[in-house]
Amino acid sequence: TLRRQMKMLRKVIGEYEKKFILNNIREEDKEELTALFGQNWYKETLAVLKNNDFFVLYGFDEYENEIPVAMGGYYDFNKPEMQIACVWIISSSFVYRNKFLFLTTIKSKMQEISGKYKIMYNYIYKKNYSAKRWLKKLGFKFDNPKPKGLKIKEGFEFFYKLN
Repeated sequence: TLRRQMKMLRKVIGEYEKKFILNNIREEDKEELTALFGQNWYKETLAVLKNNDFFVLYGFDEYENEIPVAMGGYYDFNKPEMQIACVWIISSSFVYRNKFLFLTTIKSKMQEISGKYKIMYNYIYKKNYSAKRWLKKLGFKFDNPKPKGLKIKEGFEFFYKLN
């Protein structure tokens, strides 16, 4: 049920969730983080996560044990008048086993965030096809060139959602 699913989304408390997801990362997310940070992607990602609040979605492994399957969050740059949020998600390979839970929970969280922000955006590795499909299902668009002044690494593309 949706009530059970929402209990599965919690603010992260410790290192366990971060390391579990990164140790079991989806191949497309690993390629994206490698393109972003280089061969030290694991260490660099942990360093970035250390200073940020985010949520962890818990699902189940093949034995029905509760495990972290994805983590994500958003930055609002501490400027509420801008009403802009940068959103992100990193998922483990267990996300495929928990796809319905993942999509419905993330959709609900995105609707909650949408109430606070006029624009949600980020950029994604062009070869992260699964994540691009999920983002499109959540209402994000890829049809606009990047905004002026936003630096995006080669091989990445801008996505956004207007609320």
